[in-house]
Amino acid sequence: MMEINDMYDYLIIGCGLTGMVIARELAENDYKVLIIEKRNHIGGNMYDYIDHNGLLVQKYGPHVFFTDNENIEKYVTKFIPVEKFYPECRTYISGEAIPMPFNFNSIDIIYPDKNYAAKLKEELEGEFGINSIVSVLDVINSKNDMIHDYGMYMYENEYKKYTAKQWNKNIDEIEPSVFMRVPVYISEKKPYLKEKYQFMPVGGFTKLAKSIINHPNITVSLEENALDKISIDEQEKKIVYDHFYSKTIIYTGPLDALFSYRFGELPYRALEFTWKVIKKQSAPKTPLSAYPEGDKYIRITDYSQFPPQEFGDNALIAIEYPFEYKRNELCGNEPYYPTLTKESKKMFKQYKSLANEYQNLLWCGRLAEFKYFNMDSIIENALDLAKNIIMKDKKYVE
Repeated sequence: MMEINDMYDYLIIGCGLTGMVIARELAENDYKVLIIEKRNHIGGNMYDYIDHNGLLVQKYGPHVFFTDNENIEKYVTKFIPVEKFYPECRTYISGEAIPMPFNFNSIDIIYPDKNYAAKLKEELEGEFGINSIVSVLDVINSKNDMIHDYGMYMYENEYKKYTAKQWNKNIDEIEPSVFMRVPVYISEKKPYLKEKYQFMPVGGFTKLAKSIINHPNITVSLEENALDKISIDEQEKKIVYDHFYSKTIIYTGPLDALFSYRFGELPYRALEFTWKVIKKQSAPKTPLSAYPEGDKYIRITDYSQFPPQEFGDNALIAIEYPFEYKRNELCGNEPYYPTLTKESKKMFKQYKSLANEYQNLLWCGRLAEFKYFNMDSIIENALDLAKNIIMKDKKYVE
């Protein structure tokens, strides 16, 4: 374990993307930063590595960097070269591999009557415009019966069933934003993602992570659970680390854990993966495949296609199973997705109010804010926090 001392201006708990970006910004402004990480690696959930098959794989599930924000794209590419990658996905419904997000090619598979399919495309184009991107609710709420029926097909056969498997809840218990994240294409557009910039770091996300924290003002301590050494000074309203360090602490973990689950445990969904080498001819047709029906798994990633890697006649797949997050269980003990319900949002509000009472505590990121972020939003959020810290310090000095 690393001993902390007064040489560090900021202590960051968590070496995921949020913590690393904040650390880099502070380091470039002459602050000395210590990052403490409980895992044995940097990079958080974007961590990847070369497995025993010689393939680059992602331990915590598939990640592609995507954004419409040119500034964020430039931020990433100043650390590492990137290669364009536009992954495709299919969802398996009644044995058919249907392009996902739903597009005009999906319609041709769903509706074998060519005249009906052509008419539906015509109606969609007339109502929304060719090459537009809409949500499933836009389609469902259409007053055009053909369009409405198409929306209900998507809702009943993909969204509703996938949601039930992923979250173990009825779809009406989950915030609409969760299943609204996947668009509907009014075109033959194939890529799974709609953003302008879609790419993978050359050499992988861990290489990107190493580049971000490669600064003389940044120190990283791995395999150290910061919560074991945190105490709360109720009188001074400060978070104290290692009995004496009470400068600003930037926390990127779950707020409920920081405060010893005072108001209860915030709910998350967790994931576990089964890895298999199979023959390429038996592998899914696309790098990503969704399974709203049938067995308990929800998705398969073919890492020999993600991005394309040479693996002879074989494919390496990761089969993804959802779990209810339980921190003390053997399976499902890593929190992935905040389960956003009225009850969980109310509980988080209590933790947020409590955290605001502590003058030396800042928190940021997916877990700390109990909110799902894509990687571009994580970077933007972290840059904003770092900027506010730096501006506040400069103002105080002046």
